[in-house]
Amino acid sequence: MLLGTLKSLLKSGFRQVTGFVLPIIGCLILAVLAGGVAAKGGPLMPFLYIGLPFIAWYLYKLFFNLSIGIYTILILGFIIPFFGRYAPAIPFGLVVDILLILMWLMYFFREWQKMDLKPAKNGLTNAWALWMVWVFLMIANPLSRSVEAWFYAMRGIALYSFLITPLIFINMRDKRHLHQVMMITLAFEVFGSFWGIKQLFIGVSKTEQAWLDAGAYTTHILFGKLRVFSYFTDAAQFGASQAHLGFVYLVFALAEKESTSRKIIYTLGGVLCLYGMIISGSRGPLVIPALAGLVMLFMSKKFKLLITGISIGAVLFVFLKYTTIMNSNYQVNRMRTALNPSDDPSFLVRKNREVALKAFLADKPIGGGIGSAGFWGKRFYPGTFLAEIGTDGHYTRIYMETGFIGLWIYLAVFIYIGVAISIRAWRIKDESLRLQIAALVGGYWGMAVASYTNGLIVQLPTGPIIYVSLCFAFMAHQWDTNSEPVLKAPVLK
Repeated sequence: MLLGTLKSLLKSGFRQVTGFVLPIIGCLILAVLAGGVAAKGGPLMPFLYIGLPFIAWYLYKLFFNLSIGIYTILILGFIIPFFGRYAPAIPFGLVVDILLILMWLMYFFREWQKMDLKPAKNGLTNAWALWMVWVFLMIANPLSRSVEAWFYAMRGIALYSFLITPLIFINMRDKRHLHQVMMITLAFEVFGSFWGIKQLFIGVSKTEQAWLDAGAYTTHILFGKLRVFSYFTDAAQFGASQAHLGFVYLVFALAEKESTSRKIIYTLGGVLCLYGMIISGSRGPLVIPALAGLVMLFMSKKFKLLITGISIGAVLFVFLKYTTIMNSNYQVNRMRTALNPSDDPSFLVRKNREVALKAFLADKPIGGGIGSAGFWGKRFYPGTFLAEIGTDGHYTRIYMETGFIGLWIYLAVFIYIGVAISIRAWRIKDESLRLQIAALVGGYWGMAVASYTNGLIVQLPTGPIIYVSLCFAFMAHQWDTNSEPVLKAPVLK
């Protein structure tokens, strides 16, 4: 009797502590941080104090609704590159890490007695976990010089997908979450489109001009024309994000049956985004709507629509490949060069680089260490071969840092995920839902292929958007009451 009463009191007290005291603890921690800023002075000090009550309120709401954290991460994916350009010395990217860890701590505190991880026990979670295990083991790579480099570099390629995916399966299992995610991303993508249009027709800001003058002009000013980058990290990421989500929005508009206003919003957003892709001057993103469109048309299960789509695609291909019509237009001319890679000097440089990399990594089956290439390589491994040669693409970077063994594991994970979500989309009976999920599936395949030339699929904001969309594609059959059972192979256990 006494033990039962004591246990009941402990439960009640724990609920009060986690439900009331935890936000206060968070507020106190922020107060300490603000005190540190105050001690050093600085213009941000007043804003930190003013923002403390709002942050405390946010933490309180987050504790009881972790989906708010996922929405926050998606928003951060858009605004971190913006702030990173205006205040490059501040590591804004770590905010995502802190938020993810905080969300997991909140979940364990809140659900410690009745924790249910079954919704997250599936092939997608297991696939990302498998890749995370390999990345974790890469700490022991004998060629790796810095654990700090490993930490910074592995976040984008492994940690975020590993931590975000289970949270979505646990906290965002309703179809309304899908539309909420689409509307949030649409708002920021459309704003990015208008920002890009402003850059093209009015000009860049002083800060953006300083960024160009610091070296970015070599890739963003070609033949005297600006490759529009909006508030994204660069023109390639801007173009890819606009192409990816522009396609998704247009398909969602086509599939929308419940709300006319939502159909109009998706249509306008999709058109603006595709225009943003064009003015970015990026050639790689062209493959995203092309491949995604083929996947969607195949998933539609309508033969006439598939033939029509392929015919339109063929006409566009012939127009760009075999004609010179509108060659005086910079954006059209830039896209046209993507279909003639053998004449492109950058393509020849890339091929020569691949030969040099293959020779260097011939006796390094697990690569040179995570963080040894690209941006982090220049910071932590300056002057080394892998840091200076350049990555050229996402898979090249994986090859450089984890060797051919890591590359094959990574490709196996990517292909498994693509096949698994394609099977699930195909077996959905509801036509509208199948088209929506097919858009997410096609977007994944398109982005995966486009990442061959750039690290698009793991950069902000694309990375978190892809991870969220994969989860929705994986669970969508649950929203279709007439769906057939999901095919049981291939599943990672």
